[in-house]
Amino acid sequence: MGNKSARTAENKVLNVVRAVSALLVVLGHVRLLFFEDYATAEQGPITAVLYALTSLGSQAVIVFFVLSGYWVGLSAMSRMKTGTFSWSSYASSRLTRLWLVLLPALVLTAVVDQIGRRLFPDSDVYIQGAKYVGIPADASYSTLTFIGNLAFVQSIHVPYFGTNGPLWSLAFEFWYYLLFPALLIAFRRSATWKARVAAVTILIAGAAISGTEVLLLFPAWLLGALVAANRNRISAMLEAMRPSQLLGARSSAVFLTVGTMIFSHETTLPLRLGAWLTAIAAALLVLVFVRDVEFRGAAGRALSTVSYTAKFSYSFYAIHMPLVVFLAALIVPLHEGRWPMDLPHMAMAAAVILAIGFASYLFGELTEQKTEATRSLIARARRAATPDRYKAPKY
Repeated sequence: MGNKSARTAENKVLNVVRAVSALLVVLGHVRLLFFEDYATAEQGPITAVLYALTSLGSQAVIVFFVLSGYWVGLSAMSRMKTGTFSWSSYASSRLTRLWLVLLPALVLTAVVDQIGRRLFPDSDVYIQGAKYVGIPADASYSTLTFIGNLAFVQSIHVPYFGTNGPLWSLAFEFWYYLLFPALLIAFRRSATWKARVAAVTILIAGAAISGTEVLLLFPAWLLGALVAANRNRISAMLEAMRPSQLLGARSSAVFLTVGTMIFSHETTLPLRLGAWLTAIAAALLVLVFVRDVEFRGAAGRALSTVSYTAKFSYSFYAIHMPLVVFLAALIVPLHEGRWPMDLPHMAMAAAVILAIGFASYLFGELTEQKTEATRSLIARARRAATPDRYKAPKY
């Protein structure tokens, strides 16, 4: 990993963290719609653990933010360091990544939701959404809501589209993508006054539009960027550690992250303190895995396989909710008829998740996996149209 460029280096462990985080979000929604609430479930230590581990979706999103801050922050800082950063290329790269999945995900949400409502008009999940956590009582499919979701103001100025509640985090991500480079340029000593004024203007406008809730979670994203800013020094530190020390640090970081996620879910804390604690733990997890592991044999193949699923994690995240709702309407149409947490029903839930995972893989092949090719196509078109604009910018 050390010999690869910052922009192309792949880290299998961090890929696994991303894939597991997406899975935790999906697990949480499947549990909410398919299984009875913990209060009415048969109590016991195993049940408590299962419900705890399937209740970490919100905390997993915070881990996503830290990972995003690490990778996107690393890319932005690398470009600024080499003098190749420009707002137009950066915006094009980020929006291509987001829209290539988001636009078809919104269309799929509309189609799946409408088919589900027509096929299962008496299903509680469609007609009595207020009974379920995370399901809107009155889902919005208006043109304004659709456009607002494309403009990344869902849950800020418009509702999220249809039953696709997880889209709220994409709005947060977008504003972090915008605010971070503006923050860097605003405080960059070598920035020209024009660039600094433009950056401050973006910061003020972005903060005003995105609002308090978005800004309160920005520190989580920035923690990932902070790790990225010190990546080389951290990597050297990890390389100098004895294998036993490194194993201990990494094991501790994993347990700390999971424990903090559970603690922040189970404890009522003021403001966003629980999210910040989760972000700190996640940043430490990223820190100790800045240098990837080098497993060989069966362990290496298993790591590579799970790492590969991260290539479709964005698709998995973006389309799973309408599919979970649809399958819940088909299989468990009544809120009171949700399953107990036993082995047969857990096996059925696993089949549901595998089916959604396969659908996400197919969706991702048509969208997410076309990101780099689409970026290259757009970049060539922009260079051909305005070649003089692609000189190194001054800051």
